[in-house]
Amino acid sequence: MSLPSQSPDEERLAFFVGDWDNSGRALPGPTGPGGPVSGSTSYRWGNGGKWLLYTSRLNLPVVGAYEVRGGVIWNSHRGKYDAYAANSLGNLMVYEGEWADDATLVLTLVHPKPGAARVVYRKLPDGVFGMTSENVSADGEFAIHVELGFVRSQP
Repeated sequence: MSLPSQSPDEERLAFFVGDWDNSGRALPGPTGPGGPVSGSTSYRWGNGGKWLLYTSRLNLPVVGAYEVRGGVIWNSHRGKYDAYAANSLGNLMVYEGEWADDATLVLTLVHPKPGAARVVYRKLPDGVFGMTSENVSADGEFAIHVELGFVRSQP
């Protein structure tokens, strides 16, 4: 659903609106041995349709119950998306992003460690999408830390 006052850049985010079931995995790394990840995510328009707000509740290896809330907004002054995420571990992350192509939205960390991490969303042809949370590895390349699939929740 798009809203009448939305720009084309805001409308591009409409695909995410709704309730999603998540499943995937955390890969072994600095935060632990890895393992299965499951949970749910809800995306909604807020603040006059300018913010895409979300809440994710996941079960992560080592951490257990984990929640992250945030939002994405189009910054017309910079021609990029601004994204914010606050998690149940007490962290606030700030990202900026843009579409790499018609199906791939890349949000790169700008706070607290600029460029040290990114989140990549990939819209898939069957109406679902995938997400990877990636950190810069010792060799300076991005390495996947968590990968999730998103399928629409059944009513």
